[in-house]
Amino acid sequence: MTASEFINRIQKSNDDFSMAHSMMPWYRKLVKPSAQTLKKANKAAVLVHVFQGQKDLEILYMKRPAYEGTHGGQVSFPGGKRETVDADFEHTAIREAEEEVGLKSSMFQIVKEMSPLYIPPSNFLVYPFVSFAEQKHDLILETKEVAYTFSVPLNMILTGELVDSVKVPTKMGKMKVPAYVWEEEMIWGATAIITARLAALLS
Repeated sequence: MTASEFINRIQKSNDDFSMAHSMMPWYRKLVKPSAQTLKKANKAAVLVHVFQGQKDLEILYMKRPAYEGTHGGQVSFPGGKRETVDADFEHTAIREAEEEVGLKSSMFQIVKEMSPLYIPPSNFLVYPFVSFAEQKHDLILETKEVAYTFSVPLNMILTGELVDSVKVPTKMGKMKVPAYVWEEEMIWGATAIITARLAALLS
């Protein structure tokens, strides 16, 4: 897929939740948040960053350091909680991406705002924004928040060949969940759901 095809498809497509539903852990499917729950939830935004790699388009992911919080040691997108200085959720995603991995707004363009996703374990309503860069940029990591980054070829996400199931630690103990498995990385939970939504936009 070329860069122009990617941008054109993304901008013309609407969210399709059926594919994302397949990447949702079974226990998450039992949670149907009320409007009041969503209103009171913590708010955050993430940047789903796609860039032109040496051969194909690639998606950027980051691995969080191991800590005792809900998402410690997990794969995620650059992003975080909305602050009072943020004009809107897009600003949150852009600010957090610069703080965590050194991606400045001048390096990419925002091409799509996706529907927000509620994450029950941490009580966050997350707003994903798809960005695109014409090249891979050198990243500067905030080591307190990012252990390392890696990227996955977009076409391998789209073909579904990375979809698998893995056992991961959760608040309810080890659970088997659907995931994208790339080399030794396991992309599951909210990050996998958002990845599946991206794939659906391009299908």
